[in-house]
Amino acid sequence: MSKARTALCAIALAASAGFSAVPALANDYPAMSLRMAHPLPQSWPGVEWDLWWAEQVEERSGRKIDIEIFWSGQLGGLLEIKNLVSSGAVDIGVFAQAVHASEMPLTSIAAGLLNRVSADPATAQELARATYAAGPVKAELEGLNLMPLKWTVTSPYRFTCNKPIETMADLEGMRIRAVGGAYVPIWMEAYGSVPTRVQAPEIREGLQRGTLDCNFGPIEWVPFFDLQEVAPYLSDINTGAFTTFQLYVPHDTFMGWPQEVRDLMTEVAAEAMQKDLEALNGVEAKAMETFRAAGGQVVELADMEAFVAKSPDMIQVWVDSMTEQGLRADIEPLIPLQRKAAESFAR
Repeated sequence: MSKARTALCAIALAASAGFSAVPALANDYPAMSLRMAHPLPQSWPGVEWDLWWAEQVEERSGRKIDIEIFWSGQLGGLLEIKNLVSSGAVDIGVFAQAVHASEMPLTSIAAGLLNRVSADPATAQELARATYAAGPVKAELEGLNLMPLKWTVTSPYRFTCNKPIETMADLEGMRIRAVGGAYVPIWMEAYGSVPTRVQAPEIREGLQRGTLDCNFGPIEWVPFFDLQEVAPYLSDINTGAFTTFQLYVPHDTFMGWPQEVRDLMTEVAAEAMQKDLEALNGVEAKAMETFRAAGGQVVELADMEAFVAKSPDMIQVWVDSMTEQGLRADIEPLIPLQRKAAESFAR
């Protein structure tokens, strides 16, 4: 069994500790009708595994469990779904916990807020799993009435720009879309870039008009947003892989479900995340093919060693920030997890 597979199989064990591992028969499941709030359209890269999870839970329960997905923010927007789940207003919700870093400071670090920590999706996936399993994070989540079941990973975030980044100096003054909370802008500013808040639907227009020089995201977003013509230069700088959107249920609701339901949902979640991870290579290759076919170029950074040397120690930046907030004792178990993940950049 691969390291990635072992890690993902542990997700179900961590999330359902104390539950039976014996599969239930379909006729053992209670009839349940659940609503899932999803902020993204069904065509968004990676969300097919949220759909796969819901469909598999339905199928394996003998259709006793019905999950209706409300796509594109029908039940609530990106910033609203967290509170809808926490309050129990919806049974299941998908949101980006990174945008709620101030409300969930310990949990949010599981989304990979720090640049150049997880060099690849498998490392990002394992870092998230280990973070959710840490005692202080579990306590924070329970206090927020939230239980994470699965999360989505992407290929490494890179810069897709309307002009080439050939040397580190080219980053100076470039307006780059900044996402993921407070730490990404700090990292960008270290190179003289201008972090720019741009909503996803406005990325292409910003690049086309020149109010934005680069998108910051994985290559699979290029064909989705049709960026290949307005941003034909892809930098080879690996800024790190991140988990993006997380699927949550209310903690008290989850604990009130029968054991067989909890087991089913966590086991299918582990499988969905493994499939997501295994599919990424193909997704990345297909997106790159589309990018190159439109005339896109991959630009190698000539002074990569200098770029790496200049990169701030974002883990220490995070530690200092958490210490200032009086959370140093809470993050102690999390610091080694971040340091271990950062070793992936040395491999």
